[in-house]
Amino acid sequence: MPFKMEEIFVRLDKVRVSIKNPFQIPVTLFAREDVDIGFEAVNQLLEFISLEKTLQQLGKDFWGDNVGQIKEVILTPDFHKGAGIPVGTVVNAQGFVIPQAIGNDICCGMRLLVTDLKKEEFLANQKPLEKQLRAIFFEGKRQLPLSSRQREALLKEGLWGLQETFSDNANVGLWSYYDPIEQAKDLSFVHFQGVLPTQTAFTFDDFIKSANNTAGYDSQIGSIGGGNHFVEIQTIEELLDGATSHSWGITSDQITIMVHSGSVGLGHLVGGHFRDRAKEIFPSRITHPEYGFYPLPTDGKEKQLTINYLNAMRCAANFAFANRLFLGLMIIRAFSEVLGRKVASKLIYDAPHNLIWENEPASNCYLHRKGACPAIGAEPEINSPFRYTGHPVIIPGSMGDASYLLAGQGSSQSLTSACHGAGRSLARGEARIIDQTTYQSTISKLKVVTPIDPNAPEVRLRPDILAKYHDRLKEEAPYAYKPINPIVETIEEASIARRVARLSPLMTIKG
Repeated sequence: MPFKMEEIFVRLDKVRVSIKNPFQIPVTLFAREDVDIGFEAVNQLLEFISLEKTLQQLGKDFWGDNVGQIKEVILTPDFHKGAGIPVGTVVNAQGFVIPQAIGNDICCGMRLLVTDLKKEEFLANQKPLEKQLRAIFFEGKRQLPLSSRQREALLKEGLWGLQETFSDNANVGLWSYYDPIEQAKDLSFVHFQGVLPTQTAFTFDDFIKSANNTAGYDSQIGSIGGGNHFVEIQTIEELLDGATSHSWGITSDQITIMVHSGSVGLGHLVGGHFRDRAKEIFPSRITHPEYGFYPLPTDGKEKQLTINYLNAMRCAANFAFANRLFLGLMIIRAFSEVLGRKVASKLIYDAPHNLIWENEPASNCYLHRKGACPAIGAEPEINSPFRYTGHPVIIPGSMGDASYLLAGQGSSQSLTSACHGAGRSLARGEARIIDQTTYQSTISKLKVVTPIDPNAPEVRLRPDILAKYHDRLKEEAPYAYKPINPIVETIEEASIARRVARLSPLMTIKG
């Protein structure tokens, strides 16, 4: 749909823009004037909210007594074109859910740990650490067995399920770094305590049964995934809120572990299956949605299908929480093995940014966050480690830029949502054709560990493999992303979250 930005953008103040649309849906973009907003992302958003026209055409035979509607849309400053709908979109939907509004990487999220390792000790051991990390992440040294009982518990009960079943493989491989006492304490530092309970394991029976009792290894669990997912070793470069930093146990020069990953293949299976089912139940008498967005109603005759989707979504989410936990333990294991001592760690927070939050049943509203994380403020009346500080918000920059740890402020204007990163400025195809001088000068400053070691003798003789290696790095190079500071400054000036600490990257692991 052709439009001019100036015709639909109405700046409300220095951090908020209202986006006019034909359906009178409140759409608010949080972005200062120095934040780049792409035409394609806005167009993709307008395509999505045109679904409102279709919602109004569906009758009681589809909805039951309550017609579904899009109540409100919030856009975070990292807003950019994505798969399905733009990344950085928060949709408050009443009476329906829509799988495309959270995407296939269900419960993709951020996990941040601080360690007792200092920057100097890490830098002195970079070479052996790089070798060990590549072996653990990409060369078959993961050593993460899961019994059938553990797999079922993981899918149905998330991190709680691991607590209940860890003894099946206690002290075997990576499990020797899983301390059940410490992990029980960590549950208070994970959104939802790391569990979205469900009675069903969806269609993951093969995943459960293939464990062969106690010694089953799986290619999914403990994998980073592709695209913008990563595990990054960072250092606390600057404390910006001394009181909150002290409360959270953060000090300067600490080595931190930041994990950005999700449900990998399991989420794709759930998302794809239920998108197809939503299309199948759509009434033939109604013109199908122009852009392929199919709702699942929470009432009416198809209500059970929506219940099934939400249960399957929870299975994938539980898997994602466990996946991030293990990715963090894989780094701790590498540190400990190279340094010859048990490296200690403390979880700061773990929270998803691709998920549906079910609000109070009476409202029949479902908050969809796609590339947007919760930014919960202080809640003195609730017994939580963050009752007086607000919950941590983790916003990574690109591989060559700073990341920030913030404290949520519970902004109702933003639907209590913050961004999950800087956001892309170049599509992957555009990033691959950047000039070689810019690429080389950028990448030479970074330390990146991938499945391919470009310095290995057998790789240096394979230009085809090296070309693929460099294409992947070009796609995720710092110039493909927006600068982090205007993004974080928008979040802070809008009172969505306040900065607590700035983190600098030292080594990034990419799948």
